[in-house]
Amino acid sequence: MSVASQVRRSGAARRRKLKPTLIVRIRGGIGNQLFQYALGRKIALETGMKLRFDRSEYDQYFNRSYCLNLFKTQGLSATESEMSAVLWPAQSFGQTVKLCRKFYPFYQRRYIREDELLQDNETPVLKQSAYLDGYWQTWEIPFSIMEQLRDEITLKKPMVLERLKLLQRIKSGPSAALHVRYGDYSQAHNLQNFGLCSAGYYKGAMDFLTERVPGLTFYVFSDSPERAREVVPQQENVYFADPMQDGKDHEDLMVMSSCDHIVTANSTFSWWAAFLNGNEDKHVIAPLKWFKNPNLDDSLIVPPHWQRL
Repeated sequence: MSVASQVRRSGAARRRKLKPTLIVRIRGGIGNQLFQYALGRKIALETGMKLRFDRSEYDQYFNRSYCLNLFKTQGLSATESEMSAVLWPAQSFGQTVKLCRKFYPFYQRRYIREDELLQDNETPVLKQSAYLDGYWQTWEIPFSIMEQLRDEITLKKPMVLERLKLLQRIKSGPSAALHVRYGDYSQAHNLQNFGLCSAGYYKGAMDFLTERVPGLTFYVFSDSPERAREVVPQQENVYFADPMQDGKDHEDLMVMSSCDHIVTANSTFSWWAAFLNGNEDKHVIAPLKWFKNPNLDDSLIVPPHWQRL
């Protein structure tokens, strides 16, 4: 066999041994990122694909920070060569990708949008390298690999002292976290889709838990502490855990998840606090209307075993 033939055969063998690469587009805040991670992790576990993340969104928009690297998550940030290999003939995500998808039928298997991948609420097994674009907010995906995610979504570094003190206080007796999200939800475009949880919702949730858990203390977490004091009753068993403004929202998430019970807002942040909570006897309360927009379906995001009020 000639040298050239040996080189060709060797190269072909190496290509056969290369694992296909799964690149997941990461965007949004912590809650959104964790849903995107959950889908990528599930597919990687089922297929053995290399898991990579396109975090380029955070180079363009600075109102959110990339957070997956603050946890013990698996997978790496996608390199330029990995991006170009998966998205070829495009070099990176953008308008070229959308044009390729329009004109090349094969590209629909390479660049996959959320509305196509989650048809019939099933996650298909991918057999070749692909780029996934979406939010993937379906409760069944994280719950299908729950123990794996709970092991991995833990902090790489210890919390700051003030949060450790709060954690110690929470552990001193029966506790429930209440999440009040108003900040960015008060903006017009978010208000149309999500709406705001009312004072009546929080009072109903507190009454529900108080009837079932004696000696309960409620810990209120909010991005709008002044507004939180307007919608949550200020009583002896309520403690307002005001934000520390240090950019360590990932630590707040873990503190919230340590409470015995969770009252979520219509927010993926407190959704993940409830999911990460390992208390087998916990009560999780979620708003009856997750979305204000009637065209949005919340049956996929809220698990049926959570209490809706």
